[in-house]
Amino acid sequence: MTHPLTVLVFTPSLGGNFFGDLFTGIAREVVGADGRLVFVETLQAAAPRDEAGEQGDFATRVAWSQVDGVISITTAVGAGYLQQLRAAGKPVVLVSSTQMADFNAPVARPDNRRGTIAAVEHLIEHGHTRIGFVGNLAQQDIRERFAAYRQTLAAHGLTADPALMFAAPENAETGGAVAARSLLDAPQRPTALMVATDQNAMGVIRTLTDAGLIIPRDLAIVAFDNIAAGTFSAPTLSSVNQSFDKVGALAGRLILAKMRGGAVPDITFESESAALIVRESCGCDIEAQHSESRAGDSLSVAPIERLRDELQDVLERELLTGDAVVDNRSQHAVTAIALDAVRVVEQGDNVSAAQIKALTTSLQSLTSRPDTLRRFTDAIVDHAQRAGSSTARATDGRSAVSARVAAALWKVQAAASLQQAEVTDKAIAEQYVVDAGLLDTGDSDPRDLRWLTGTRVKAGVLALWEGKPSSGQLRIVGTYDPANVQPKLVDTLLSSEHFPPEQLIVSATKGSREVCVVVPVSTKERDWGLLAVVAEIDPTTARETFQHWAELLCASLESQRLQEVVRRSALFDALTGLPNRQLFVTQLEHALALWRRSHTPFSVLFLDVDGFKLINDSLGHQMGDRVLIAVGADITRELRSVDTGARFGGDEFVILLTDTDAAGALVVAQRVQARFAEVHEFDGHEVVTRASIGIATSLIEYTSAEEVLHDADTAMYRAKTAEPGTVAFFDAPMHVSALRRTALANELDQGLRENQFELQYQPIVNLASGRTDRFEALVRWRHPERGQLLPDEFLPSMEDTGLIVQLGHWVMAEVCRQLVEWGPEVVSVSVNISDKEFWSQDLLTRVLATVGRHGLAPDRITLEITESVLMRRPELALRLMQKMHEAGLRLHIDDFGTGYSSLETLHRFPVDAFKIDRSFIRTLTSSDNSVELISALVKLGKALGIAVVAEGVETGEQLEFLQEIGCATGQGYLFMPAVAGDRVAELLGHSLHAEDSSQTL
Repeated sequence: MTHPLTVLVFTPSLGGNFFGDLFTGIAREVVGADGRLVFVETLQAAAPRDEAGEQGDFATRVAWSQVDGVISITTAVGAGYLQQLRAAGKPVVLVSSTQMADFNAPVARPDNRRGTIAAVEHLIEHGHTRIGFVGNLAQQDIRERFAAYRQTLAAHGLTADPALMFAAPENAETGGAVAARSLLDAPQRPTALMVATDQNAMGVIRTLTDAGLIIPRDLAIVAFDNIAAGTFSAPTLSSVNQSFDKVGALAGRLILAKMRGGAVPDITFESESAALIVRESCGCDIEAQHSESRAGDSLSVAPIERLRDELQDVLERELLTGDAVVDNRSQHAVTAIALDAVRVVEQGDNVSAAQIKALTTSLQSLTSRPDTLRRFTDAIVDHAQRAGSSTARATDGRSAVSARVAAALWKVQAAASLQQAEVTDKAIAEQYVVDAGLLDTGDSDPRDLRWLTGTRVKAGVLALWEGKPSSGQLRIVGTYDPANVQPKLVDTLLSSEHFPPEQLIVSATKGSREVCVVVPVSTKERDWGLLAVVAEIDPTTARETFQHWAELLCASLESQRLQEVVRRSALFDALTGLPNRQLFVTQLEHALALWRRSHTPFSVLFLDVDGFKLINDSLGHQMGDRVLIAVGADITRELRSVDTGARFGGDEFVILLTDTDAAGALVVAQRVQARFAEVHEFDGHEVVTRASIGIATSLIEYTSAEEVLHDADTAMYRAKTAEPGTVAFFDAPMHVSALRRTALANELDQGLRENQFELQYQPIVNLASGRTDRFEALVRWRHPERGQLLPDEFLPSMEDTGLIVQLGHWVMAEVCRQLVEWGPEVVSVSVNISDKEFWSQDLLTRVLATVGRHGLAPDRITLEITESVLMRRPELALRLMQKMHEAGLRLHIDDFGTGYSSLETLHRFPVDAFKIDRSFIRTLTSSDNSVELISALVKLGKALGIAVVAEGVETGEQLEFLQEIGCATGQGYLFMPAVAGDRVAELLGHSLHAEDSSQTL
């Protein structure tokens, strides 16, 4: 072996006397063999303890390359995991476990059988015949105690009545309380109980006492474990005193033997027999002579020599570490105190105050553990009980033990308990500091382990999974290393089999009870990694300190992860992972500042993927998303680390090139286009993309990032308009034009606020009679400086800025107001609906609300929608228009013949009329095609039952032709240009034919 002898100990828990004593015994043997230990706590914080008896599902190969043998305690890991360890050449010993069906190994167990026999026989000696049992039979130890209970009853001719078996769901007081409630509900109660654990017994006693029973008068109780709380319970608890450190020591000897190549059979090995400590709960009179049942005792051992051995054993359990140098000093002190105690006992009432003081002082200097002092005191008092009453005199005139000695020892124990309470308070304060450090992720990073400062931890390492846990690869992200024993470990990549690092394992001081402990940093939802610390395990508390830290660390890491998710979602595109607009603008502002400060040039490329809608429509949105991801990856591959590629949404991407002039930007644009031209295959579909690219550079003096982006976007549209898939630069003339558009947008916004817009109305004329009763509303802008402006001069800009919707709201309200003023003589007014208005969700609701507010019928309003708007999304447009038609609104298709609609589409849409675009009317006299087309359209309208309106009628020849082919209605300058609202009444009831209007108007 290239490293010191190392034993890996898997345990479901680190808290409490049971595990603490096991660890003490294991450490004593392993350290005594010049070895070292690594403990792995396998249960997550939220998982139930090992009471369920089910094998653990821990699967991480922790420290496999660091150790030579393995001890698995109770249900720490499952058979499959242990089989893998054995296959890797690691000998295995089980502790307090059952032989697994799929895995055989040596098992070190406590002597559950003989201690239980002694306890049950003691109750039988009291005359009890209805003796019940309380315990959690899911655990192997408890099942063995239950079997011994039944065996003892049978040996004495008594029946183990199943009705007197009361199940405890767990080994704690809460489990005992559950069993006690079942006992209270039983039709026939036992007169005595054998309780499998002291904690169960404490729960039973408390619950039964609360119910009015008196222990032991109504029910005698004997338990198992001899924990400290039993000494102070009311009544004090009679219990089997099992030395679990000896079970641990047995396991240590077994694994050492296997690691040295010894032939250790796969059988169960039991530790030394347990003794029954008799107190009050069994029904014994403490003031009377007591007896102690101890299976396997040698009657040849003199009582005083036995007391000396017991006192030494009590102290050695805590003090001996296995380290020869340390233990040599401790052994001398233990022997001296045991001999002093024997001499004090032998003195009886003749013992001096100085002798008692010397004993208690020496004892306090050796140990401050209340449990050890309690066991020391118990041994002396029990000796007195064996020898005779504490008040009776021996033949030599001395009492078996002085009451003053017992009182002094109890005082020492009480002082130790107070001291332990102070230690607990400090531990709670320590935990508060740790909690605060881990839960406050705003100012600190929990991964750096600074939150361990001030704890009992000597050193620590945190490693998180690199990728998925199944990879087995960990990256060290933080160390706690005040002694600088593990430098330069952060960012080290290692396998779980090599964790914890060798430097951490060897930092545990031999003989100091320091060990290396590994806890999983995981929850049911996420496995983060592993935390390893070097510290002493405190057996005096059941608190799972390290596990609690791991749980808080999980919460802190999850909080940190969510904060990062929020940060990334705010700054990065969720689909491609590229920066989003917000982050890109920040980077661009930085580039602008750099240009102003040092004239470092920059260029911005605005990309739009050509034909992407076709990909979405033909292959589906999921495929479209995959194409966008590929586009983002292609862009990233063509950029340097100092450049930034971003996605703004849809199929728009933007690139910021740092320290790059126009020539360099063109090179990058051409590289990106070449990359796009490569064939990508998606599930058998070959896809080639191309992009129109607009470029803006620092040659133009920009004041903000938004200006740069606007100009790059403008250049991109210029490229797309000229020829899709090409590159266009934004130059100075374009910049001037853009500034004009920006100024115009500001003026339009001001115009809306200051009511600078007005409506004029052009009559829609019956071509046969020349009369009119309906009009089209046309908006004009009364500019304060430029005078009246026609729609072509401002509507495109309003469409770009979104002001068109606000203008539409005003137009609808003004038309309705005017209709009320004109009265019913005007049948309807047509209102043009822009692209943005039509697709807004509240169009129908708002129109109906406006019409209703003015008390008008919906059919007084005609909505004119251009053919190109409808063809953007025909199916959705059809649904929207059906709702409008059902609401009573009139619907016209404007500019018909200029788009791509089919006859089928026209037939499906619920329209009242379509308007022939003025471009066809204008060419009537010069194009035979126009004549044929207009004739066909009029015939189509008649066939479908749809009215036809001819726009732009300006000459008598045009009118004559339209009348000949049967076109019923038209509008244009031949009849009347658009007029103000106050002139509409003049036009009603009169013919607007040129020869007639000159006479009547």
